[in-house]
Amino acid sequence: MVRHPPNLQSVASPVAPLLPAAVVDALLALALAAHKAGTLDELLRRRPRFTRWFSRRFLRPVLGTSGDALRGESAGAEAVSLWLRWAVLQLRPDQHADLGGIESQAWIERTSWRPFLAVMCHFGFAPVPDFRQRYHRRPDESPAENLCGLWAVGPSTFYRYLDKGRRLIAEGLMDPLRVGEKTQGLRRMAQAQAHVRLGLDDAEACTVWHRLRAADALLLRDAPTAWWHQLQAKDWDAAVELLQRFRIELAADPETDLMLERMAGESLPARVRFAMCLAQASIWQVRSAEERERQAYEQALRIAGTADDKLMLGQAYGALGKFYELRDTDRAFVCYEDSAEFLRLARQAGEGDEAQTVQEYLGTLVKLAWLHVLRNDPRSRTVLEKAEQLRSEHALKPEAIGMLEQTWGEYWRRAGELQRALMHKHRALNIFERLGDQRSILITYLNLSLIHGGAKDFERAIACSERILDMGKRIALEPEMESSTRLNLGATYFWQGRYDLAIEQYRLALDIGSRAKLPLHMRRAHYNLAEAHYKRFQIGQDAEDERLGDAHAAAALKGPAAESDPGHAEATRNLKAEILGPRDGQTYDRLLPEEFAAHFEEMAEVQRQRAVLAVPMGAQAHISAHLAIANAYLAISSKEREAALSLIGKHGLGDEFAAELEGLRATFNRELTREQQLATRWQQQAGELLQEQRRIAVLDHLFRAGSIQKSIYAQVCGVGLATASKHLSTLAQLGLLEQTGNGPSTRYVLPP
Repeated sequence: MVRHPPNLQSVASPVAPLLPAAVVDALLALALAAHKAGTLDELLRRRPRFTRWFSRRFLRPVLGTSGDALRGESAGAEAVSLWLRWAVLQLRPDQHADLGGIESQAWIERTSWRPFLAVMCHFGFAPVPDFRQRYHRRPDESPAENLCGLWAVGPSTFYRYLDKGRRLIAEGLMDPLRVGEKTQGLRRMAQAQAHVRLGLDDAEACTVWHRLRAADALLLRDAPTAWWHQLQAKDWDAAVELLQRFRIELAADPETDLMLERMAGESLPARVRFAMCLAQASIWQVRSAEERERQAYEQALRIAGTADDKLMLGQAYGALGKFYELRDTDRAFVCYEDSAEFLRLARQAGEGDEAQTVQEYLGTLVKLAWLHVLRNDPRSRTVLEKAEQLRSEHALKPEAIGMLEQTWGEYWRRAGELQRALMHKHRALNIFERLGDQRSILITYLNLSLIHGGAKDFERAIACSERILDMGKRIALEPEMESSTRLNLGATYFWQGRYDLAIEQYRLALDIGSRAKLPLHMRRAHYNLAEAHYKRFQIGQDAEDERLGDAHAAAALKGPAAESDPGHAEATRNLKAEILGPRDGQTYDRLLPEEFAAHFEEMAEVQRQRAVLAVPMGAQAHISAHLAIANAYLAISSKEREAALSLIGKHGLGDEFAAELEGLRATFNRELTREQQLATRWQQQAGELLQEQRRIAVLDHLFRAGSIQKSIYAQVCGVGLATASKHLSTLAQLGLLEQTGNGPSTRYVLPP
């Protein structure tokens, strides 16, 4: 029976665990000895365990880069031989990339070269040249004897050079700081040999070959090799797409930064450089490099602005919206709204490819719907139905459909229809698994754990969470992913009544969120910890649990994350009473009635006052309740009117809605009285800062548009931008204005 060498075409994890240098030295000695004896084929057959380890740890770049240049029964031995030649070259003091071109002085006089020369010649990688003026060798001398004579040293000294060289190779292979740089050098050597073997001396033929090898590498999910070939072929679009698709794997790969630098140094079209910035931001996201991630998004925004490309502007604002989702939900909303507007304009103007614009527009709608869902706002369904309409009218990419299914699943979970939620989540999971999108797969398992927990299928819920945590042992998990997984696992334990385990997971989630500065995760962890401590206090009556519950509930009510979600704040304020008293079975992550979602504080006040009216009380209490309800509805009316005025001003539709606005004036007589009161207050507090004409102009703009920006203020008042900025800051300090948003989205509004 013919024994074939084992298949070496395997894919290693991006960063293999490091072995002690002594172990690597011993294995290296084994391979070098086989190379010297010409028995590499036999070694690979006889030592399958060694072969598998060697392939996983070292041969992926050789086999992937060489492609079909290394095929057949001897491919394994040829790959190992090439790798050994490259490893020996790491010893060369001048760092040249080949074994030739060594000066005679280096051969004879320079002792720093001797470990390299000893290894190279002793193990059969190159012969010892004949230096007859220095040493007359015998015809049958071995390389070791020849070098001993040439250097005038004994065998023991020679073998010390040899051992030192082999040891230095082993130590260099285990140096984590230069793995990426060295692997790139290995790829260059393998590529040069492949081009020679296949006769690829034509640029066009090389490009075709590299594209085919990239496709082969993708079938094996070898992202670094596929990316290498795409860069050689200058297939920039494919390279950027791969960077996005395999961001988790590439974030942990030591070659990634060097290939990013190389791609950044190319003369790329603005569109490709823009896409590369977004892809690079995804790498920083996986690595939890928040500042560099933000900088990459802002660089993409600058590229889009310089090109005045509406499609790219829409994409950039959409990416920034995603970045701010976990940090500043109000700004995320503004970014998504700007994204939708630019994408709408791009569609109207026919900019770019229609299919791509629709894809981006759908993505922004899905993200807006997702934010509504996270706030338990039923308006999310309206946005999702708009996205469904786009799906029915256009052929969409699987990635977009997967995100739409993902969001529908969360909507139905919060609506309490868990079977429909599971159906959509499994559809999303199937799509992401076909695409090999590791991050989206993890997110789907994260959501499935919550759905299974809500359905009381605790075994599956725990299995989904543990699957994510197990994967985190092999690849880098984003902090928000790990924190969310701990929260979900803790929630499952909570539903089982295992409060000690729940508290342990919630604390881990809080620690991760605190280190990564994730306010949304911190708020949820504090809420869940308060809930778990109150439940444990209910059972054990330990006063420390009550104290900790109070402390976590107070912490959950602090910070901007709590202010942006009034429903969660209300649930937190009522948490202790609901747990330690009779509960109504409601949870904070379920959809609210639509008017509650739009005007939570006002509708909550109406609800409280209706409860007063339902109980027989004195006339004074009922009169006060009616007046409070009237004020709440008046506040809602004012907000809706100001929102309409803002949109009218933004889109220049004043003439079209003049009649409707005139019809509202009688209804808003009280609001006009408020305007007069504001004018009096501004005169008293800002009279010295603003002349009467400027004060009236600014207030008039605020009453009409609902907000003002620095540039508009400068135009209205006839001042410079620096002066406008100072004036607005002073007015905000006086309490006459309130600042919303940050950076380019900064606006100033009248206080309520």
